[in-house]
Parts: sequence; structure tokens; C-alpha cells
Amino acid sequence: MSAVATPPQISKLSLIILLILLLPAGLSAQNLFLEKIDVCNTSNYCMDCGDPKATCDQIILDNIAEKTQRKYMLGDFNGSLSFQVLVDPTGFGCVLSHTDVTNSPLTADLIRYLNGFVWKPARVNGKIVTSCVIVVFHIAYGRMSAQIQRIDLTQLKPPGDPIVYNKTVYANPSLKTYDFTVWTKYNSPLPDNISLSCTVDKSDVLWYATAKGLTRFDGENFGPVNEFNSPFTGQTAIGGITTDKDNNKWVYVDNKIYKCTDDKWQIYDFKKFLDAGVTHILNSSNGKLLFTTNDGLVAVRNDKVALLNKKNIPQLPSNDISYAYVDIRKRLWIGTSKGSIMIDKDFFVTAFNKTNTPLKNMCISGAVEDEKGNLYFSLVDFNKLSADDDKEGIAVMNTKGNWFHYNDKNSGMPSNHVNNLLYDKFEHVLWIGTDQSGIVRFDLKDGWENYHNANSTAPGYEIFQLVQDSKGVIYATTANGLLRIRKKAGS
Repeated sequence: MSAVATPPQISKLSLIILLILLLPAGLSAQNLFLEKIDVCNTSNYCMDCGDPKATCDQIILDNIAEKTQRKYMLGDFNGSLSFQVLVDPTGFGCVLSHTDVTNSPLTADLIRYLNGFVWKPARVNGKIVTSCVIVVFHIAYGRMSAQIQRIDLTQLKPPGDPIVYNKTVYANPSLKTYDFTVWTKYNSPLPDNISLSCTVDKSDVLWYATAKGLTRFDGENFGPVNEFNSPFTGQTAIGGITTDKDNNKWVYVDNKIYKCTDDKWQIYDFKKFLDAGVTHILNSSNGKLLFTTNDGLVAVRNDKVALLNKKNIPQLPSNDISYAYVDIRKRLWIGTSKGSIMIDKDFFVTAFNKTNTPLKNMCISGAVEDEKGNLYFSLVDFNKLSADDDKEGIAVMNTKGNWFHYNDKNSGMPSNHVNNLLYDKFEHVLWIGTDQSGIVRFDLKDGWENYHNANSTAPGYEIFQLVQDSKGVIYATTANGLLRIRKKAGS
């Protein structure tokens, strides 16, 4: 489902009222999911409101899941279905919408079950009211479970306007060549709209990690990672995830490291190295896995573990590691809370706080390189005094060792703080995810474009991570849902 850009003449308050408060009949906003059922009385209701909210006993949902599982013999099927159920003051349930575009017999049975028992209605200020709830059925390797998913009303609000400090008029000529598709927890089985970490594996499956669970997306279907197919529950807070060169998935959860190989999970005990907790899991070009912590950088290769800190690298500005990257020339770049260094293949260390480069007194927070070997770094000023810090932005080191610095004053950058970088090997452009201005597309010469919720169907302006599959499809995790950017046929 693609998001719809908000017309400028509609106020934010009006949109919030349409989405959250009592909705009149006939408004499409009352249906959270794409597949709608027009048999319910929708003249007056609220979204998951009340204290207490509309609910039912969990044992009822467990029985529905068990009956459905027995009837359909689901085998190795993985996926989930979400239903929006209207509960009236008498406890009568009526499914308004759902996520099954095939409208299968299984879905028809689930609708019949959800409409066939007495619910506990919601109360607002002691008065029984009509409210809607979401019920999610998860299927993992043939086993079905069900639960009520509460609606976070704040996530239904419009994300607001992006902040663009650069007053350049962005023509965005390439925007028309892309299809934008958006999924949220309200129009799909996503466990949460916000994802700070994701990865695309060698099979082009997106693993989407959130504070409320982990899911997989193969481009068409979502499949939950939960207690039926992993060491985690459907609500486990996932700290980070990456895919290594052998297609193993590495996941950080609650100060523990898990490895998934061909759907088989094992736990790795790196506790003596990870007491301070992991901030990022990074996959380097030479096959090493890098874990950034507050006590140093943990490097893992062929199950051998090494800890890099100020004890063995005195030039390291701090043990508080924010980022690390190994480039094609086997140089290790490390960003810390007090500056950045580079260790070359001969173990010579360059401490950038002592250089006249854009990295002086800066922490690198991301790095990518193009086919020619030019390096692109996102920068964080650890002495930052303003929201729009001109020392941040993008630093570029070309193959001759020359440095360039792009910010929103000397280039087409819309703002300076960058969350993530992606080099697009298909189009040979740099994609930049910002936390205030959406996505930047830079053609590496002078062509800057800026896409966000005010000029496209992107769900918002806060971009956390950008990844790309083997076919060139880009996924962006945001504060307002999952965005897929796919080149249009013939473009």
C-alpha cells in the first residue's frame, strides 16, 4: 500500500481528528487494512479507545488458532494475517478489514470465528462505546498463534513536516522513475513501524528488526520470527541484525549474540567481550564481523574473537566505539565518541584528530565505497552545539587521498545529520538517509535530489537504515513504516 501525500490545505489537526477520533461512515480512513468488509455498522466508533479497551479472553483466540491449524494442516507455511474487528456496546464483533488479498477460505473461517463470540466492549468515562481492535494470527512452520495488537495512536498521526535547511529548489527529476511502496503495522503484519536495524540476506529476504519483534519479508509476504521458529518470542526487542558473507544471520538480543544458519539458531557466548553491550553489528568486506561496544571493538572471524581497545591501540581516542568499517584496501576505520582513526594493512595508525581533514574531531558513523574505491563517510560532531552542525554531513576521500566535505551550505545536502549511507551499484549513485529531511539521492557529481513525505509518498522524513537487494530494490526503515523504492519498468 502506498502512502498518500498530505494536501497542503488540510491541517494536521484535521487529519488527526480523521484518524483517531470518532469516524463517520463512508470514510476510507476507518479501514486500517486494504481488504474491506462493508457489512458492519460504522456510524460511530473510536480506534482502540477506552479504559478498559475492548478485549476478549486469550483462551478464545487460542482456541480459534488451534481449530484453524487442525483444519488446514498448514505444513511449513509462514506468515501472518491481521484483522480489524469492530466491537459494539453489546459485545458483538464485526470484522471491518483484513490483510489477506487472496480472501482465502482460511481467512473466511477466521472472520466467522471473530464475529461469532461475545467480546468485552470498551468503556470511555464509564460509558460503554463502540471501538475497534486489531487481532493478529501468526503462522510459523504450520503452527498458528493469535493475539490482540493494541493501536499506538501516536503512530496514526501524520509525521509532520521535514526540516530542510538548504534553500535549494529540488527539481527531483529521478523521482518519477521510482515506485514507492509503504508498509506499516496497520496495513501489514509488521510488528512495529520503527526499525533501527535491518538486513537483506543472499536470498533477497529482508529481515526487519524492531523493539517489538523480528519479521522477514520476501517481497510479497511477511513471516514472523517468533517462538515457533527461533529463540525469540513475537515481542522480543531486537538490538541489531546483519548478514555475513555465508548468509548467516547474526542477531543481538539482551546482551546475547545469536547466529542463524539455514533456519537453525545457536547462541554465541561473547559475554566477556560484550559486558558493556553492543551498539551495532557490522559485516566487513573481508568476512569479519564487527561488534561496536562502549568498551572497545569486538572482531569475530572463523569463531575467533578479538577485542580492540586503548590497551592494544593507544592511538584510539576512546573505547566508546560508534562505528567501524573495513574497506577494499583492508584498512580498518573506527569512529569513537572522541574522534576517528584508520589502521592500514601494515598496522600503521592515522589519528584524524591530528589531521587537517573533515574527520578532525569527528566521529565517522557510516561508510560506503564505490567501484573506483572512493570512500564516503557520514560524520557526527561529538561536540555538537546546534541541530544543524556544518561540521557534520558527508566526507569523501577519493582514490588519490584527497578529501572533500559536503554539507547543507556548500552542496545539495538538505540537512547535515546523516543516519545511514547506501552506495547503489546499479545506478552508481549515493543514497543518504537523514533524521530530519528524508532521503537524499546524489549522483556523485552535482545532482542532488531530496525525497520525503511532503513531496512524495514516503511515509515520513526520519530515515534510519537503507539496504539494497540483488535486483536493485532499496528498502528504507523509517520512524513511520517500511519504504520500498523500486525502479519502474522501462525507466
